[in-house]
Amino acid sequence: MSRIHKHKSKLIKLKNDKNKNTYITTKEDCIKWSRIINREIFNNQLPDIDNIEIGWRRKCWAYYVYDVNKKGEKYIKLAMNKKYPSKLFFVEVLAHELIHHYQFLFGDPVGHGPSFSDWTDKFNNRGLNLV
Repeated sequence: MSRIHKHKSKLIKLKNDKNKNTYITTKEDCIKWSRIINREIFNNQLPDIDNIEIGWRRKCWAYYVYDVNKKGEKYIKLAMNKKYPSKLFFVEVLAHELIHHYQFLFGDPVGHGPSFSDWTDKFNNRGLNLV
């Protein structure tokens, strides 16, 4: 079994998981699943996000912050909620934020327009919804 197939199975297994218990995440989970999603959906094109913040958020599940200073240095932060309705939903939200990471790094408009929705088929083929 190839390594990619193994990780693909992990994503599809999440989709078929009937356990809908609340999922509490950690920075380590974000790193682990970011790498799996990067392999499966983004063909390992994304560098790791070094600045990951886990906390309680009332108005959103996550957000992605980016900027470039006058020297051309990039600042990137991923902020994830501490608690999700399920592990699958956590992975889908993280994958959503990684699209924004891709958009920023590769010069696409960062947002929910066509460069965002272009990822729908890749998500669906891996058993994920584009949330």
